[in-house]
Amino acid sequence: MEKCPYCSTMNKPGAYRNFRNKVSDMIDQMFGLKSETFDSRRKVVFNAILRGLLAVVICIGLGAIFGMATNVNYYNDREYDEETLEDIIWEDENLEKLEKAYADNDFDTVRKILNQNYRFAYNWEHYAAFTLKDKYNDLLKEDKLNEYDFENVLYFIYYPDYYANTNKMSKEEYQDYKQDREALIEKMKDFGYSEEELSDIYDSCKDEYGYLRVSDIKEKMKEADNG
Repeated sequence: MEKCPYCSTMNKPGAYRNFRNKVSDMIDQMFGLKSETFDSRRKVVFNAILRGLLAVVICIGLGAIFGMATNVNYYNDREYDEETLEDIIWEDENLEKLEKAYADNDFDTVRKILNQNYRFAYNWEHYAAFTLKDKYNDLLKEDKLNEYDFENVLYFIYYPDYYANTNKMSKEEYQDYKQDREALIEKMKDFGYSEEELSDIYDSCKDEYGYLRVSDIKEKMKEADNG
């Protein structure tokens, strides 16, 4: 039976047998001969029909998978749109305060505002310049250097992109950085290091990837103190 006589639920095995019998009858009628004569041909046709049905099922399955993937993309796009909307609202509420604090060199306020929204911070037009200026201000406060302070000095002077992408700075901001760089080189003379010595230490302490080895910097500092 194709359906249960009590609840009318589909009986899959019965439906399959009924379908197979109907197909067999159709084949017999087509050829007008006894089924035994064309048994092998009937099997070929029957298998071909089944393969066609299987192909239809596969197409339906792929369509369902594609539909689910589309739904996932929809929700991902929706989440992205919600984040974008949040950033726009946040920017409207904070950009004016941020720009004023940056213009006034009130870096504590700038830092507090940017810490509220990192997605916006990395895309802010002054982020690179602010990061370098903030690092420079920290270095100026040092009256005694350890190996990590020295590492920061070398990165600031010779590899500013370690802290910020200088390609995202305006010409004026980059000129400002260059002035800070020269001022830091002069400050390092107070610690007993000439510009040539700084350059030599930087070159000798880099690893194969261009990053500084703090342990080597520490050794260089000991050599300078003993010298």
